[in-house]
Amino acid sequence: MSFVRKPRPYSSGLPSAPLPAPAAPKVRRERPARTPRARAPRSSWAGAVTALAGLGALLVLVVGLSGLWNQVTRDWQFRAAAAGVLDVVR
Repeated sequence: MSFVRKPRPYSSGLPSAPLPAPAAPKVRRERPARTPRARAPRSSWAGAVTALAGLGALLVLVVGLSGLWNQVTRDWQFRAAAAGVLDVVR
């Protein structure tokens, strides 16, 4: 195998090779109009991911609201107990 560059036609002084004849232009065929076909059902993975995201958001909302409710009821119990203690002290 030789790594020596081969001379280019423009630099070697040799006449350049004639250009090939241009190819005939391609004629586009008219395709018949497609008849509408019933689409196959699409993949349901996108719907499943959306449903899981919705369920996750609902779970976060339920857990947050239940924690808030527990905090409010604990506060009510504490206030009721404190009021009972104040009544006994009076």
